[in-house]
Amino acid sequence: MKELYHAVSGFVKKDFNGFIYGITMLFLAVAMFINYSSAIDLDWLDTRGGFVQRLGFYGLLFGGTYFATALLAAKDAEKSFLKDWRFWSLAMAFVFIATIPKLHILKLVDARAHGWNIHEMVFVSRSHFFFHQMVISLIGLGIVKVLFHKWAAIDYGFRADWKTLKPYFFVLALVAPLVIGASFFPDFQRAYPQYKPWDYKEVFDLSIGQRAAIFEMCYSTGFVAVEAVFRGALAITMVKIMGPRAVLAMASFYCVFHFGKPAGEAVGAFFGGYALGVLAIHSRSVLGGLIVHLGVAMLMETMGYLHHYL
Repeated sequence: MKELYHAVSGFVKKDFNGFIYGITMLFLAVAMFINYSSAIDLDWLDTRGGFVQRLGFYGLLFGGTYFATALLAAKDAEKSFLKDWRFWSLAMAFVFIATIPKLHILKLVDARAHGWNIHEMVFVSRSHFFFHQMVISLIGLGIVKVLFHKWAAIDYGFRADWKTLKPYFFVLALVAPLVIGASFFPDFQRAYPQYKPWDYKEVFDLSIGQRAAIFEMCYSTGFVAVEAVFRGALAITMVKIMGPRAVLAMASFYCVFHFGKPAGEAVGAFFGGYALGVLAIHSRSVLGGLIVHLGVAMLMETMGYLHHYL
């Protein structure tokens, strides 16, 4: 546990620049205000529209955030990564891979093509999204590695041993009370669990418990994709090209990636994503972060069920 603490604190002391980090925080604060404020009407940004609308919205939100932070982070950075073609090529590829599931293309299953009722279509669509996210992300990351392995040391961090993983269980134990406390807020209870089986009937003759179990298994697979892209690609791989500032750009992107979830979760995503990015670089593994991330997610889902039934 001490090793993880010293790894994060040492990294921050080495990389911290008050101006750069401050402007990044201000930028994210403005973005969060725009996204979560009821005083600003965002209905004109109809992400439920066609491919072009979704690509434009998420391209601006995800790509804009990542590259704006990267441009800012380039000031006084260890490496002049803006002059490195590998930065631009890999960063665009990794951001696009993270965005693909939001574009609703390359579907593994078309829920509207099987004559299912609306409740069944919702169940399949919600479950499919996360499994689809994992499959598409891993395929995309594999293609990038094949194409660029001659020019960049691409490493997604799928390695670990018990000594590396053990401290992350203590981290999860420390975070758990915060998650439990947050679960009593109304916005949390509106958001979790992600799929509320009690709102739907006649779903493939499955009981509520069976639907919940199937959905949670699918939901869990999405975290493999998230850790591979954010901590593997955008941290472990990009730090070799960008230096330590890769973590700040990744954490900013990770923050806006959580827009649509409770505001507190988006804030926590920045700090938690930053810490997990540092630890992934330190251990050269994403599996410890996956343990924490998945553990927190399943605890949030569990608390959502408990608040409904108790």
